[in-house]
Amino acid sequence: MPRFLYGNFDFEHQLTGETYGTSTGAAASLTSSLACCWLGLAEAGDQIYLPATLPREFTEQLATSGFPPVEFTSEWPTAKAARSLNFVPWGWSNEVAKLAEAKGFAIETGVLSAASTVNARSFSFQLETDWELALPGSCRVESLESLEQAMQAFCDSDDSSWVLKANFSMSARERMCGRGSKLSEPIRGWAAKRLTQGQPLFLEPWVERMSEAGIQLEIPAVGEPTLIGLTVLLNDTRGQYRGSRINVDDSTLQQWQPVIDVANRVARVVQQTGYTGPVGIDAMQYRDAEGNMRVRPLQDLNARYTMGRLALGFQRFLTADQVASWLHFPWKESYGIDFSNWLRCVTQQLPGDVSVRPTSPDRIEGQPPRLASLLLIAENDTDLQATEAALHDAHNELNQTTG
Repeated sequence: MPRFLYGNFDFEHQLTGETYGTSTGAAASLTSSLACCWLGLAEAGDQIYLPATLPREFTEQLATSGFPPVEFTSEWPTAKAARSLNFVPWGWSNEVAKLAEAKGFAIETGVLSAASTVNARSFSFQLETDWELALPGSCRVESLESLEQAMQAFCDSDDSSWVLKANFSMSARERMCGRGSKLSEPIRGWAAKRLTQGQPLFLEPWVERMSEAGIQLEIPAVGEPTLIGLTVLLNDTRGQYRGSRINVDDSTLQQWQPVIDVANRVARVVQQTGYTGPVGIDAMQYRDAEGNMRVRPLQDLNARYTMGRLALGFQRFLTADQVASWLHFPWKESYGIDFSNWLRCVTQQLPGDVSVRPTSPDRIEGQPPRLASLLLIAENDTDLQATEAALHDAHNELNQTTG
């Protein structure tokens, strides 16, 4: 059955509002700005909801690049048409379920409560604690007083770095970073607001991140969860997502096998909550204070679609010997150049056997998207990683020269 792909990319904000009865103020424009990310998953006949206009050149370019024919639509289907489509959101919240039901889609409501439970950091923190996988010193706090007490015990010097995370957080958002045992006024205000809403916070040591991976699984109602695959996460210095390396070799898989084992264990626990659907687990290799390499297998747990899951969908465009990355670049009007033109200039100096396929348009409703993206395909890992670095260096230079 064809799908209607709906990008409620402010999913965690929706859960926060539902859980604590507060307005989150999340930008609805995310639905339009990130809608093209569904291209990694979309198949012929699918519809992608995008309530804005796209340049005709972009859809023509997708066809030329070999993407399956999908329809970008700014209109909801009629109730009759909705019954012949499978509604697929980024994540299941009460808000999106009510919207889908009002538009005539048949939906499974049993997953809603489980989705809220599993996506809360309190769920993964409890698993980390029970299985002795948490970072040393990590703790849950439910008041400013307990937070200050935890920080006094946590920080052995003014140089101790830490991160404070909200119960619903994503991609380096809804968190605050600091140093030492004293709370700055901005961090105190941020924490007080969330604690007043009845939301626990989670204090963790800041560690030296070496590499990260995303493990993608599918949870069925009956039967064993399925491992879809693993991607190497490409994040910036702040920890925000900037892409996925899609094809990984056997040595990389072996390196992350202990993490995959934990992910399979987590998936079975998630299944017991009644949740069905996609799950993404982020894991990290880091260096501790003594310089030893450690693994955090359950850094983040997302019971929804993830960029890593969509990235794996691009494997269908590769031959057996090719490797690829899906890269994302923040884009601004102030750059003074469209993404495709910038890409043409930069790629003139890339190796000849490297292929670059844009997966986002230059404009959405006349404005550049928040994130511009591309599929990078190479014949070997050396060329792939060299090209990744060249593109990111060029983007950093563009950032610096335009202020």
